[in-house]
Amino acid sequence: MATNTELGRSDLLAWRASKPDNWFTSDENLGRALETRLGKERFESERGRLSDAGQMVANELSRLQLVTSHDDNLPRLERFDGLGKRTEEVVFHPSYHEAGRHIWNTGIMSDYGKTGNETVQMGIFHMLAQPGENGHNCPLACTAGLIKVVQRLGTEEQKKKWLPGLLDRDYDRRIHASQFLTEVQGGSDVGANAVTARKDDDGKWRIYGEKWFCSVIDAQLFLMTARPEEAPAGTRGLGLFVVPRQVDGQVNEFNVRRLKRKLGTRAMASAETDFVGAKAEPVGDVDRGFKNIVEIVLNTSRIYNAISCAGGMQAAYREASTYARHRRAFGRTIAEYPLVEDAIATLRAETMAATASSFRLTHQADELALGRGDDTFAGAWRIGVNVNKYWTSVRNTQMARLAMEVLGGNGAIETFSSVVQLYRDAMVLESWEGSHNVLVQQVMRDAERLGMHRMFVAELRDALGKLQLPDSDGDLVARASAGLDSIDDAFERLAATEGDQRFARNIVDQCAVALQQVAMLEELAAFPDDDAKRGAIELMAHRHLARRVEQPPKLSRALLSS
Repeated sequence: MATNTELGRSDLLAWRASKPDNWFTSDENLGRALETRLGKERFESERGRLSDAGQMVANELSRLQLVTSHDDNLPRLERFDGLGKRTEEVVFHPSYHEAGRHIWNTGIMSDYGKTGNETVQMGIFHMLAQPGENGHNCPLACTAGLIKVVQRLGTEEQKKKWLPGLLDRDYDRRIHASQFLTEVQGGSDVGANAVTARKDDDGKWRIYGEKWFCSVIDAQLFLMTARPEEAPAGTRGLGLFVVPRQVDGQVNEFNVRRLKRKLGTRAMASAETDFVGAKAEPVGDVDRGFKNIVEIVLNTSRIYNAISCAGGMQAAYREASTYARHRRAFGRTIAEYPLVEDAIATLRAETMAATASSFRLTHQADELALGRGDDTFAGAWRIGVNVNKYWTSVRNTQMARLAMEVLGGNGAIETFSSVVQLYRDAMVLESWEGSHNVLVQQVMRDAERLGMHRMFVAELRDALGKLQLPDSDGDLVARASAGLDSIDDAFERLAATEGDQRFARNIVDQCAVALQQVAMLEELAAFPDDDAKRGAIELMAHRHLARRVEQPPKLSRALLSS
């Protein structure tokens, strides 16, 4: 007769064996989200490719991810070779490069060679994000940003020189990119940046100064901000430059001080770097550098960030739900207990919501790239990108914690489950591409100066009006509509408070939830038999959608005194 110990271990082995070996075919929600945005014909044409990616990620990439992220295998800096020649080389474990070959071979970057493919690309990225940051997810986002910058702003010479490598799906030939904005005194205050761009007598540009947080420091091309001499202070004076890692076969004039030791995303190399006359090329008009960074690079990265969060939530849900069906306590599986049921339902609903809003925005990005949206549509999208990046990153961290709660003590063990890394990475994703407060302030500036909040609400109202749902779902539509009413009301009351930023954050919360409600309702209209989606809409509305956005109470001065 088996002992309790043997039965417990047998249950865990059964749990491991129960996990799907294809993260596309096993995820009906992802398929339905993509089909809603792509249309049935396009979705069916991409199904095989998505399935291949789902199988690769569930098997080879997940295995390589564990090896690459092991403490002993993290990237290391070797500034000089054995003969003392400066190389500024970042050395990775072989598993890192093996993973990269699988990832680039999906075509996720080469698809940018044709406009309007990003929805499919993000379908692949949603799966790539599920094992956690494997060291390549951030480089993918940075490379995508540079591709778009070169395509839209680059000279013909720059396009000819860089695009073939940036779009190559062969990992060993490809060019990948990084983006450096942050400086030690600046952080979110990009206008305080002090790195300088100097134009020599021969017309060539050189970069001088220190960048404090340089992710993907191993990249062949650095996309970075620098202030030309005599340029004005603030963000208006920043130019956008590409700094190649090597010039004429020699390392460019930059020095890597050290690699950052980070809480999460550890398999990806981030560094502190000094630029000491590095040769550079401006991309686009030098006096529009910051605007181009925001409009092209950061908006792209914020969509990648949100998709990564949605993928992380899906992984957390999968880990927790499969575990709960196999782990026994007090004579039955823990999935049978109401509090665990609630946790699993929450994980699933939050995953559906984040996936729905993020793919809605990705599809809108494709529409804009194809010239199908007007200025109002673009304004609504811009607000949506910012509120969605903020909200999905907040919820991703909460969902990783909730999955760890379901796993109990086992959830804190690195070798037991991926939720530990998902949690560490989630904390980093919250800060990347704009901290919460910065994004809230950006939404408020766009609302005050350009009235983009009205564009955002109007676009969602229009979408609700076009839905074809059975009468039985009328309450769900009415609830979403009331949520939009609450946003209009809140913005009016915000104006009377002279822009109370804490109240503004509550409003941004509601904007994000309303976006998710409309996005899920659109998916429900495409698949009216999806009772799980219907349940997710109801649960998310109950948990997060306010009928009236409340203004927070005044802070007690006693709380703020030292």
